[in-house]
Amino acid sequence: MNSEILGRICFLAAVAGLLASGANAYLLPHIPLVWQISLAVTVMLFVASLVLERGKLAESFSKRTTRYGLNSIFMSVLALGIVVMVNFIASEHDIKKDVTKNKLHTLSDQSVKVVKGLKEEVTLKAFVMPNNEAGFQGVFDKYTYHSKLLKAEFVDPDKDPMAIKRYAVKSAGTLVIESATRTARVENLQGPEDPKIEEKITNALIQVAKGDKKKIYFVSGHGEHLPSGTGPESYSDLKEVLEGGRYKVEDLILYEKGEVPKDAEILVCAGPRSDFLEPELRALEQYVTSGGKFFLMLEPDSTGTIRGFLAKFGVNWQPKKAVLELNPLQQLARGNPLTPIVVSYDTTHEITRDMKQPTLFPIATVVEKAKETPKDMTVTQLLSSSARSFEVQFAGTKVNVNQKTDRPGPLAMAVAVSGKVAATHEKKDDKAKTEAKASPEATPEEKKDGEFRVVIIGDSDFATNGARKFGLNADFFENSLSWLAKEEDLISIRPRSTDVSEFEITEQRTRIIFLSSVLGAPLIMLVLGMYVWVSRKRK
Repeated sequence: MNSEILGRICFLAAVAGLLASGANAYLLPHIPLVWQISLAVTVMLFVASLVLERGKLAESFSKRTTRYGLNSIFMSVLALGIVVMVNFIASEHDIKKDVTKNKLHTLSDQSVKVVKGLKEEVTLKAFVMPNNEAGFQGVFDKYTYHSKLLKAEFVDPDKDPMAIKRYAVKSAGTLVIESATRTARVENLQGPEDPKIEEKITNALIQVAKGDKKKIYFVSGHGEHLPSGTGPESYSDLKEVLEGGRYKVEDLILYEKGEVPKDAEILVCAGPRSDFLEPELRALEQYVTSGGKFFLMLEPDSTGTIRGFLAKFGVNWQPKKAVLELNPLQQLARGNPLTPIVVSYDTTHEITRDMKQPTLFPIATVVEKAKETPKDMTVTQLLSSSARSFEVQFAGTKVNVNQKTDRPGPLAMAVAVSGKVAATHEKKDDKAKTEAKASPEATPEEKKDGEFRVVIIGDSDFATNGARKFGLNADFFENSLSWLAKEEDLISIRPRSTDVSEFEITEQRTRIIFLSSVLGAPLIMLVLGMYVWVSRKRK
């Protein structure tokens, strides 16, 4: 075997040894001397190849093709250096972009708003077993990325019994969220893969950032949808979401009480069918005009006794009228024209500003701004049907359609009203504010801010268990509550549920992926290029 062939063998062995050394150093760093010894052998083989082929190398370097080849190699190395420098700069400036279809690796809009709105330092203290820390850290990193005021700590329940006692932790999987003034907790987490982990953590952060929950009363006694019910027509799922977040929920029989309770932050009436008594209407008006927040949802067959109340707030509604949607793209999948799908929103109002996906309203009625509204009130139409819709007569489960006489769309189906408290209530409000300053236990009635707010929607079925998961139905309901509560920073679009196929990325798999994609592929291309170059040079 002559020296030229032996030199080539040594060179190929050196290339193989270099690849093996790099792989061992990256994949098996915990095994001592393996990659160091293989690298030393590689260097020896490379030097041997140079010595054995020194004559051939001297001849090659004198040729013009060699100089061109070296120039190409230099440009390739320069390009590689630029790529390395760009990656180094990117690593020093933490920029993240979630390119998954359903944004699986980023927080919802609401969570980001809550974290960025923190005014003081908050700590996420996780009482979890050590084998779960890595998974929870991945969840916490999504939060801490958006604010330096949010910190995450881990406590091993087996190693810190004093912390367990101090925070009254009953089991592993408990998170304690605390600031200097408030504390909230999340218990019985199934692990970092808990499907509601973001919702639970964000709700706890809201409680720490904003204080006690607000009280919501749902009016009953007129055939309304109630959170205490069950089945697809009830609001039980909605109640679970509200009580797991910012609110406390309770039913209210208004004609028994005679007035709205003093601790009512928001009053909800979802689809009343039977008539309101005169004392009930007076109680509603008294509550709203003194600074209350009222959320009313109507149906085509709702009681007409509420019309006079609505007129006082610049809102027009006609009973026994329904929206007939003839645009096939804005009907339910089965083509039901009485179930309009809405895609047209008022982008100037806080409630609907960020709504870019559809909402669905089963058997809706027209609710719109009156031609003449009180001067001291602001009335905004939030959403509407298409231009191909009509307002038709509704009788039981049937509609009478006459496109020649029926009013064509677009037709408004929701309005928001705000206004200042009347002068007769201002003196009471001033007195209440003075008393509130003196009393740290002031009730919501004493804390009223001199402005009332009302949201009226021409459908109540959109928020039921059977319909609330469609499109932005749930977001529209909860955003309306946030606007009524004057917590506009909580108005957001929440994450969509999705079917996810997951692949567990371990540290070892990460190294293999990096080695094969970032190093392996370029090296293969380099070797192939060198082979082609050498082959052509010999011809």
